[in-house]
Amino acid sequence: MKSARMTILLTPAQKAAIRARAQALGVSTGEMVRRAVESYGTAAKVPPSESEAVLNALADELFAAAKEAKSALAAASRDVQTTVKQLAKSREAANVRV
Repeated sequence: MKSARMTILLTPAQKAAIRARAQALGVSTGEMVRRAVESYGTAAKVPPSESEAVLNALADELFAAAKEAKSALAAASRDVQTTVKQLAKSREAANVRV
């Protein structure tokens, strides 16, 4: 895919809204803008069918769920590492006492 750079001026509120929506979807701001542009072009010609709208909503939910799952897995991994370290210290202390 060839790409080209485009610079646009936004109000701070518009920029914040785009960034927040992109974060909620778990995509970059560039991807968020590309999706918006593509849906605008499609909407101007032919409105999306009901099934397309449902699929788009499901895709958005899937991106958000995947982002939440990734965050939860990272937190669980940190908890496991902490527990393993604590167990190792407890075993060391028990071996010293014997």
